[in-house]
Amino acid sequence: MELFDEFVDAVLDLMRTARRTGGAAHTVRGDGVSVPQLVVLGAVDVAGGQGVTAVAERAGLAQPTVTRALAALERRSLVLRAPHVSDGRTTSLALTPAGKAVLEETMRNVVARFGELWETLADDQREHSVRLIRSLSRITAELT
Repeated sequence: MELFDEFVDAVLDLMRTARRTGGAAHTVRGDGVSVPQLVVLGAVDVAGGQGVTAVAERAGLAQPTVTRALAALERRSLVLRAPHVSDGRTTSLALTPAGKAVLEETMRNVVARFGELWETLADDQREHSVRLIRSLSRITAELT
């Protein structure tokens, strides 16, 4: 197999894995929060006051995906919706204290897991891995 063919195969594998692990059925270890829900929690924390569209843009997810995630998070009392103070046509979003706690704990767990994976890399692989992952992220973003 030519190196370019291996490159194509590897990028397609990465995209399949990202889809599989990013699906709503997959949760981040133990807390029952799906990967898209975790991304939405983080986006609400930063941009919730600006409404659903801003949260979707911040999360890098389609608005219908964000709307579904928000409904699930609201049912779990992790997110609050309220009419926007200055624009009654939009909704303001905020994390509840429980939502903030889930976000913080889950991110600590994710970062700890990344740390475990980082430790498996040799020193000379670490810098190369960061550059490669960033490049593959750009490539997959251009393809989707």
